[in-house]
Formats: sequence, C-alpha cells, structure tokens
Amino acid sequence: MANVKFENITFRYGQNTVLNNFSLEVESGKIVCLVGPSGCGKTTLVRSLLGLGKPETGTITVGERCLFDAKRRINVPAEKRNIGIVFQDYAVWPHMTVIENVSYPLKKQRRPKEEIHRRAMHALEQVHMTEYANHLPNQLSGGQQQRVAIARAIVVDSDLLVMDEPITNLDAKLREEMLLEIRMIQKRLGATILYITHDQQSALQLCDKMAIMEQDGTLCQYGTDEEIILHPANRFTFEFIGVSNFLPVVAAADGPALDCGTLFPYAGEVPPEALRGGFELGVRPNDVVFDKDSPIRAKVDSRVFLGSEYNYFLSLGNRQIRVQQSMLDARQRGTAAEGDEVGIRFLNTRFYPAKKGGQAA
Repeated sequence: MANVKFENITFRYGQNTVLNNFSLEVESGKIVCLVGPSGCGKTTLVRSLLGLGKPETGTITVGERCLFDAKRRINVPAEKRNIGIVFQDYAVWPHMTVIENVSYPLKKQRRPKEEIHRRAMHALEQVHMTEYANHLPNQLSGGQQQRVAIARAIVVDSDLLVMDEPITNLDAKLREEMLLEIRMIQKRLGATILYITHDQQSALQLCDKMAIMEQDGTLCQYGTDEEIILHPANRFTFEFIGVSNFLPVVAAADGPALDCGTLFPYAGEVPPEALRGGFELGVRPNDVVFDKDSPIRAKVDSRVFLGSEYNYFLSLGNRQIRVQQSMLDARQRGTAAEGDEVGIRFLNTRFYPAKKGGQAA
C-alpha cells in the first residue's frame, strides 16, 4: 500500500493555468475519487502523476518514493513509476488473447516466462477471469473486457492503481456490477486506488473519500461522502454533488420570505447576512416535504414513480423545484397527483450567495 502526495502542483498549457499550487494527499489503502466538472484539471493531475505531463512547480510522491520534484529536477520516467492504470475505453489489444493482454507489461519488463504466466494467471484470478484466459476480446462482454484491463493494471504488483472513467462505456447494470467488483478487488489487493470521474453517483457508491475540484482547478473539499453531503464546504460542493434547489430569500415586511415572483413567508431560521440581499436558500429534493398547513403553496407539474421513491416537479411561483419523496414518507403523509396544489416545508436548508449573471436553480 502507498499514499500519494501532490504538493504545490502548477501546470500550464501556454497562457492557460490549469492547476495552480494544487495540493492533495491520498491515504494509503483507500479508494479516493477525484471528482469535478469537465476541464477542471483532473486528467492533467493524473497525467502528471503518471509521468505523461511535466508540472512547472511542485512535488509528487508515492509512498517514500519521489516521482517528481521541480526544484530538485527529479522526473522519473513514466515506464518506471510502477503505477497501474485502467482507461475508459479498456485499451485491450484485439489481436491478443486475454492472458497475452495481461502478460504484456511483464514481457516489456523481460521477466522469465514462468513468472509471467504465474503472475498473469494470479491477476486473472483476482478479477475472476481465469476461465477466459485464451479468449479474444471480441468474445467478451464490456464488463469482462474491463476486468481484463484491471488485471493488466495489477499484474505488475503496483501499490497504486489509477482508474480514469473506467465504467463510462458500460450499461447501467454492468456499471453497478463493476463498481462492486472494483471495491472487492481493492480489498483483496489492499492497493490504493485513485479513481477519476465526473459521475458523482459512482463516486458516492465507490469511494472511501472524495476530492472535489472546482472548474478553476482548485481543491474545493476533501472528505468522506457523508462529510461532503452533510457538511458541504460551499455552494459549489452542495450544487455539484447531488441534486439541489435554490430559491431567492428576501426580507419582507412581515419577516423572511422566498421571492418566486410571489412572496412566500418563510418561518425557518435565516442568517442575518442572507436578509441583506443577494442570497438563496438551498435545499435537497429529499428535504422538501408535503405539509398541508404550510403557507408555501406549489402546484404539482409532474409525478414519476421510481420504485423506491416518487419524483416530483413543482411550480412555486415562477420557479420550478424538484421533490423526492421516499416510500415511507408517502405512506405516512400520502402522495400528490399532477395538478394538485400542495403545501411544502423545507428541512436542512442552507444559504448561499446567489450566482452572478442569472438565476441559480
């Protein structure tokens, strides 16, 4: 097992600064998901770790080994960094059998034939693919091909695996299965996994911790999924991880109100700074509950039953908000039909400065 440490990494493409003094430490033996919108620098950071890109400043260490240090002019070649990587598109060679694909990194290292075969079969055993050793990739499903790619990544006994959007090309059922498989493989190997994705749901299902990157390449928050969901560092994290509703809050004559074209009185606690203008109430769809006695009245535009919950879209004045109602709540409070007028109440609210240049909904 090995921890990964990025310190003060700066990377530019011409005049465009992608990463500026970026620092992050990934704990040993954990699955850490690097999450952020497209273009935030996730791939650039990973390329720097793999030795495929050279930062202007900073250091990168894996365990006790320094892979890059700008000041000391250390830059270990990519082929000597001993990091396993799994790509989005599998990158298995179609003309090679499964065991030939997995054996390839060891052949490049000129290992003895007996050792190559033994280690390749052991890697295939870790991903439950030994019976397919002599199959060609076109005889395998997408999930099986991805397992081959993982076996090829772990065959070199790396303490660190990098997975770059490894399940994007799989269908929904296979994605679920592959996430579970990655977790089980990590437990068997005890390896550290850095998992790169823009899919927040996959990150929440898989990771021990998440590193949230903002669009400008800064590290917004690092923590467990519970910490990030329940205690978001700022509006970006709250909005990026999960679904959210935002409603303008103002100071009306009778107290705080929600300004949705029509003013709706808000009885909850509001920070004093939010009443000075330019703030919005943020609330998750599952924290909006039906309450027949609430003065906040909305119209049900649509209702969809998803098996474990109901998903609603409501019109609240000139705003549309999303509501997710659990089956337990539906049994206790009842459901609403399309066209109904309903009272709603908000739980676990947060207040953030409104986005500049338009509505934040």
